[in-house]
Formats: sequence, structure tokens, C-alpha cells
Amino acid sequence: MHMRITALQPQRNSPERINVFIDGRFLLGVHALLVHEMGLAVDQDITPAQLEQLRSEEALQKAVDQALNFLSFRPRSRTEIRQYLRRKNTPPELIEAVFARLDRLELINDRDFASFWIENRDQFNPRGAQALKHELRAKGVTREVVDELVDNESDEERALQAGRKKAASLLTQQGMDYTTFYRRLGSYLQRRGFQFDTIRQTTKTLWEELSS
Repeated sequence: MHMRITALQPQRNSPERINVFIDGRFLLGVHALLVHEMGLAVDQDITPAQLEQLRSEEALQKAVDQALNFLSFRPRSRTEIRQYLRRKNTPPELIEAVFARLDRLELINDRDFASFWIENRDQFNPRGAQALKHELRAKGVTREVVDELVDNESDEERALQAGRKKAASLLTQQGMDYTTFYRRLGSYLQRRGFQFDTIRQTTKTLWEELSS
């Protein structure tokens, strides 16, 4: 059974999308790229198989657009993207097709994501190496990549950066002694994933630096 395309009209509020009319009736809206890729034109006959292909390609394009929008805010891990698409009720086979498309465009790379995550944490909200590793593993980054990129040797520097503002705030409090300072700053740093030896040294260093 053959049908005929009777109109291809750009949507008023989304000109990159095209409304497809078959035999004088609206059928569906699709991305303009699909119209171009499938060579669709007014007065062209179209088969049920072609319509099914158009619907399938539109569903894939919609899922890809959702993933691209999700990626536009910051780099994401593969696991984050997969979880996001699942929340959008994307069928499993479409999710794999989305990854194939994103991989061809070189838009997802867990190593690059992990580097971004570590740099962002170090700059704005430093965490201990163990906390960083836990966060990245929870994001789906492989243990090999995590162990390669997270440097335990930088923990003292991270702890100093994380604790300096808190330490300065504590020292504005009347009658602050070292024991109270150590307990409060130590708890603060512990919640950020730093180990006991790092906390002890950092607390001592900041006390000496800021209390004099």
C-alpha cells in the first residue's frame, strides 16, 4: 500500500523540525535532518516500511538530542548518560544506538570525564583521594582509570585548600583552643574523605599558619 507525502511544513516554534503530512493528514513531526537524509519530498510516494523507518529514526534522533542536551551542561560518564536516558523511558536498544552515535562524534570519554571531575573538585570543593575514587566509581568510571588519575600524593595539598577557609572561620571564634580547633576542623576534613594522617598534619599546619 502506497501513500503520498502531501506537505512538509517547518514547525512555527521549531524550524529545525518538520511536520509531515500524508494524504492530506498530519502524521508526525521529525527533525529536518531526517527529511534530508531520507530524501523526502512533497508528492513523493512513501511505503509503510519507509514510514516505520522514519518513526524509528525520529525516535533515535530524539534520544540523541536528549543526550546532547544532558551533555551540554558538563561532561558526563557513560553511566550517567545511560541512567539519564533510562529516566526518560528510552528503550534499551535505542540507548545503545545513542551511544554508537555519540561514540562516532567522539562526545563521550570516561577518561576525559574523570579528568574534568577531578579538576573541578580540586578547584571548587577539594576532596580526599578515597572520596574522589568513590565518586568516580559511582559514576561508572573503571577502577583502572580511577587509580591512574587520582593521585594519593596530592591529598595534603587538597586538604590544605579544603580546610583553609574553614580554619580561618573557626579562629574568629572567641577563645578557640587547639583541641577544639583540631576536633572541628578534623571532622570537617573527615567528611570530605581525608585520612587521619593527612588531617592531623593539615590541622597542625593551618593552626600554625593562621593563629599566629
